[in-house]
Parts: sequence; structure tokens; C-alpha cells
Amino acid sequence: MTARSNTAMLELWRPPAAAGDPVGCVTTTFTFTPGLFDEQCLARFLDIESEPDREDLAFLLERETRLGSVYAGVLVDHTRAGVEHSLRWDVLPVRIRGGKQHAKLSLLLWSAHLRIIVASANLTEPGYRTNHEVTGAIDLTPEASDAEIIEQSLTFLRGLMSFVPGASAAPPEIRRLEAFLDQVESLARRWKPRTRSRTVHQQLVCTLPAAAPRAPRSSLEEAIEACRHRGGSPAGAQVASPFFDAAAHDSHVTASLCKMMARGMTRDISFCVPAITDATDATPAPRLAAPKALLLTPGRYSGSVQVKILPQFDSDKNLRPWHAKMLALSSDSYSALMMGSSNFTCAGMGVGGNRNAEANLLTVVSRKAYGRDVASLEAIWPAMESVDDPDSAEWQGPRGEFEEEEQGEAPSAPAGFLLATYRAGDKPAIALRLNPDNLPDDWHVHACGTDRPELLSADLWRQGGSRPLVNIAWLQETPPEKLLVRWGDREAFLPINVEDSRALPPPADLKGMTADDMLWVLAAADPSAAFRAWAAQRKRSDVFDEDLDSAQMVELDPLRRYDLQATFLHRIRRRARILAQLRANLQRPVWGHQALEWRLRGLVGIQPLAERLVKEFATADGASDDALLTLADFLIVLREVDYQPGDGSLPKAEFDKTYKAFLHDLLDTIVPQVQAKTSTTPPDLIHFWESVVKRCRA
Repeated sequence: MTARSNTAMLELWRPPAAAGDPVGCVTTTFTFTPGLFDEQCLARFLDIESEPDREDLAFLLERETRLGSVYAGVLVDHTRAGVEHSLRWDVLPVRIRGGKQHAKLSLLLWSAHLRIIVASANLTEPGYRTNHEVTGAIDLTPEASDAEIIEQSLTFLRGLMSFVPGASAAPPEIRRLEAFLDQVESLARRWKPRTRSRTVHQQLVCTLPAAAPRAPRSSLEEAIEACRHRGGSPAGAQVASPFFDAAAHDSHVTASLCKMMARGMTRDISFCVPAITDATDATPAPRLAAPKALLLTPGRYSGSVQVKILPQFDSDKNLRPWHAKMLALSSDSYSALMMGSSNFTCAGMGVGGNRNAEANLLTVVSRKAYGRDVASLEAIWPAMESVDDPDSAEWQGPRGEFEEEEQGEAPSAPAGFLLATYRAGDKPAIALRLNPDNLPDDWHVHACGTDRPELLSADLWRQGGSRPLVNIAWLQETPPEKLLVRWGDREAFLPINVEDSRALPPPADLKGMTADDMLWVLAAADPSAAFRAWAAQRKRSDVFDEDLDSAQMVELDPLRRYDLQATFLHRIRRRARILAQLRANLQRPVWGHQALEWRLRGLVGIQPLAERLVKEFATADGASDDALLTLADFLIVLREVDYQPGDGSLPKAEFDKTYKAFLHDLLDTIVPQVQAKTSTTPPDLIHFWESVVKRCRA
């Protein structure tokens, strides 16, 4: 565990060597910049090589096709959830009565690697690029896993999920998240436990309100209890937090900390607080953005207090506002550090009635002779200026705790508006889930986009029977970006997720992709390179570069230097090679039913390719025989697929069951279309086609 620069934080989303295929990711945040998550975090997680600014078409196609086979979701405080985002990933609002969804926990799963990230940084530009933040990452593999910390992470996320409005009705977005968490648990269960260190112990400590049947959780209590198991109550503590409760004389969270520390000795506590600096201010006494209760409260519990000033600049004198949250605990037998999302407040630490959702990583290191782990842990703390006479300092009181989150307080829709889901397909609709008991008397819901048509009002809702689930027909071609709720003189946004991403219309640019183009991408060893090459060719309207070595095998035939492109033999060999590579790609391990369905029916999948091949056969003039042969060869390849499962992948029996049903459905769709266009086809070719179809149905 280490403090990381902002650049390194983004790089944590990139797959390590031998991580395997991306399976899914979920992350939590208070404030949220969807562009950062989409173009920086997800792009790294999926290993997308196209750049969104310079290769916009290639990036769009890579993202759309890759996201279809993985899960991606963001759990965000409901006040910040109403954002525009790609319907390929979910935004789940979290509503906590009297508190905030303030945790910054991420689970990134590849087929052979799980990374758990615990941070102080929100998913925003300041959080990932300019603030002083702290981040810890735990990497687990099939050869070295940790079932305990995986279970702790999953338990927290499942507990947090219960605070999503409407979660008890199991809407599609909740089912997707549950399925992903189950997949993490199932995959990691097969992994071997790593050798446990005798000197270093790590675990997740969390704050969470009570939600039946679960009791409330406290990060402070869990951290102290873990330390006691390693060597008694701590005698010393050091707190670094940019925000505190507003209390002039008594800090409840400080009192709780003191009561949990060792007894019968002086409790040494150091508070690292932000200072208010003004170049024109000649006052010698420091001005501290914290309550004086931090200084006064420990004295009532045999506590000795030191005060330090948090740095606001880096070594190059660049402004880097302090946003990290850390709590060090120490005794003669150990040194511990809790870092993550918890400010030193009652809601953050889990003291009292109102609690946030918080996630922190606790590292406890036993003190051993000649050991280096304690020094490494303590080295995370930067050098800080001490306040020599804290009693004479100007204690200005804290800034508002959630002014920290870069944007101030955001409006929130009434609690009666739960979730909105877009249903794509032949009859698009928006499913709006409502809680009638928490709705205002008069309200209106609008769709956001090019205009803002009204979807529903309180009067229309009552006329329709005041149902908790309302399906609203959507007549426009593209789905809305988000929903706007208006009541009285107030308004707030609601996020919208998709019911089934497979039913979403393909990007307009994808409609220009031919069957040959799609086959080439599906057979590519590196689909990213294939997409980039196709997008570049489309942009310059030039000849497609077939020798992009990472997208397709290089032609090694020495006759390549002659013009054989137009010859029948060369076309047959090239098609056979590509179809063989397509079969090999279909036989690769697949990491769940969603990924398999996307491989078969996704934007660039087997079904769209078959539809294009049939269309090209139906519209071919003098080359219809060759087009039918290509379609027959394609079916032969599909029949010959022999799935090769990997460790933790979808079992062969489940793959074969789904794949066989898909192949039969595909034949039911395309065979009648082919038969309607074979009036001029030679009898021997028709016989060959029918024999292929019969073999595929067997």
C-alpha cells in the first residue's frame, strides 16, 4: 500500500501483465465526472488503444464493442447521479438518509487478475489530476489470492447496493451488479491463497448505516479492534483530514478516539489540519481551517495534542489541495495506517446516528527488530510544518465537509423518484419506478436531449392509476441523455440506464461496415488494431491496409510481390485463413453468459455478420454463387466450433447449450431468406447449401 501520484492512480486502471480478458468493474464515488470514467478509466481497463480526441470513430467502436461483453457500473451519491453517460455502463444512485455515499472503492476484474483499489479521490478531474490524494491497491491472482479481503469488499458493496432506491424490486441494473459480484466471488473462490505475512496485515474497514438485518458499521471502531488483535489499544494517533465537524468546544469523534486508546498513560494525538493562507495577511499566528475542539477535547481524556499544517503545494510549488484522509495508530508492538474516504467527522468515522458510506484500507505492521515495514508505512506521511503554540492559533472552524468534493452541494430529486430504465428494441419505452408515499403533490418529468419533452406529470400519473412502475412510450430514434424532474420552483436530474444493452441501436458509422470488414474484425488477433485500421480507411476513403500485423497475420507467401489480389485462388486462401481464425476466436474461453451473448449477438458479432452475408447474397448480381458459397463456408465454420474453456471461465456444457440454441435460431432466421433468392442458383450449389444446413441442425 502506498500513496500515489494522480497519474499513477489512473494507471491503476490499466491491466497488469498476463491479466487476461476484462470481465467487469465497479467503482464508488461521491462526486462524478462521467467523461473521466469513460475516456480515461474504462479505456485503460479495457486496454483501448485508440485516443478519444484524435481517433474518435475508432475509440467509439472499440468502446461500444468491448463494453458489451463486460460489466461496468458506478455507485454514486444520489445528488450527483443525474449525469449523461453511455448506456453501455450503469450509474446507480445511492440514497442514505442523513448521510452520503462517500466511499471510493473500485473492483477491477480480469480473467486472471483482481485489483481492489481504495482511495480518497473522487472520480473527478481534480481528484485524479490535481489534488493531493492517497490510494492503496491490492492485486490478487489465481496463484496468490486473499479470500478474506475479497469477501470484505463484496460485503461492503452488497451492503451499499441496498441503499440504491428501488433495489428491492430487482430492476435490470441491480441484477447486473449482483451478477458481477457473484462472478467475482465465484472466480476468486478457485484461486489459491497467498502466503500470509507474519508482520503485515491488511483489511477493509468501513462505515455504513444500519440496514436490516445488518447492524451499523464504524471505520474507527473496526480499525481500533483490528489493532487490538495485533497488540492492544493504540497509545498514539495521528489524523490527517481536510474536513472536520463544526464543534467549538467538544469534538465527539475525538472523544470516541480517546476513549478507545490505551489507558493508564498519556495519549499522544497529532492533528494535521489545513491552514488558510493569505499573502497580504501579516498576522503571525496561523489560521487553521479546523475547530478548536480538536485541541480542547483530548485534554479531558489524558491526551497530549500536537498540531501540524497539511501541505498545499508539491515539491515543484504547484498547488495541490490536500484531499487525502489518513489515520495512523501506534503502540509499542505495531504501527497502523487507515487510509481511504473517511474524513475525521462523526459521519465519516461512524460515530453517532448519522453515518456516511465509507471504505478504508487498514494496514497493521508489527514492530520487529531490523524490520523495514514500519518505516515504509510511516514514510507515506509527507513533511509538515508544526504549529508551535496551537492555543494561540486562529481556529477558523472547518469548511463544509462536502464543499470538499469540488462542486458544492447538488440538488436532489424527491425520494419518490427511484430509478429510470430505457427499454430499447422495436417498441422503445422508459420504465419509471416511483414510491408514491414520497412524491410531492405536483411534479413533471422531462427527457433531456435536443429538446425537453414532458414524459409524465403528477396529474397524468394519477389518471393512470398511480402505479409504482410506469412504462412510457419513447418515440424518438435515440434514447434520452437523462431525465429532469421539476416540482414547485425546484428541479433535479435522474440518471437513466438501459434494460438490455444488446437491443441498443448500433452507432451510425457501423452501418457502413461490410460483411468482409466485419469478418476481418472478428477474425483479427487484435480487434483494436483492426478497428483503428478500418476507421482510418473510412476516413481517408482509401484501400484497406491488409498487412496491419497486429490485426491480421502477415502474408508470408513469396508470391505476394505479384498482383494476385484479384485471382480466385488468392481469394479462396485468404477467406479460408480468415474463417479459420474466426473459429479459433469463437473457441476462446468466455467469462460469463453476458460476454458469450455479446460475442454471438453484439454489435460486431456472429449474428450481425450473418445478416450482412445474407444481405450481400440477396443483392449480388453476377456474384451470387460466390456469395452463397461464402455463406455456406461461414456456417461450416460455426458448426465446427469446439469451445476450449479456461480456469474460471464459462463451463463447456453451458457454452454448448447456449451456442447450439443460438445456431438453430440463426438458421431459422437466415435459411428462409436464402431460399427466397435461389431461383437462379445452380442445382448442385443448392444441394450443397441444403446439406450444410442439415449438418448444422444435427
